[in-house]
Amino acid sequence: MIDPITALSIAASAVSNIKSLMLAGRDASSALSRFAGAVSDVNYCVEKSKNPGIFASLTGSAEQQAIDAFTAQKKMQALRQEVETMVQFSYGMDGLQEYKDTLRRVRAQRKKTAYRQAELKQALITWFFGGVIILSGLVGLGLVLWMIGKQQGKW
Repeated sequence: MIDPITALSIAASAVSNIKSLMLAGRDASSALSRFAGAVSDVNYCVEKSKNPGIFASLTGSAEQQAIDAFTAQKKMQALRQEVETMVQFSYGMDGLQEYKDTLRRVRAQRKKTAYRQAELKQALITWFFGGVIILSGLVGLGLVLWMIGKQQGKW
């Protein structure tokens, strides 16, 4: 998963590429695809910032992630409007509707694959470190009890 600031820079680059390609009368599908992916990434970051993970909450980075996501979302709305205007101007209302349908499909596909994979990876890391912490606590407790027992002559 990409952070919102990186996704925003990818989107801005894609928009300038879309402009130059459309003005030249060339196919801008690859740039539109990059833009759609960046839009999807920013939307996912906004959703994720509404419910931050436990480590982000403990380290204080949850607020920064929320601010970055909010800023990127607002800038992305302006870029999205610009791209939709270009698509409508070049392809008409039918082309604009087709473009929006494509965005929905891309968002759904990324949610099923890339975002799900990132969530599983984050869950695995969280459970691993949580298990290590609990296991370390149990071993420490066991050592303390053993030392107390040894000092009392029970072992």
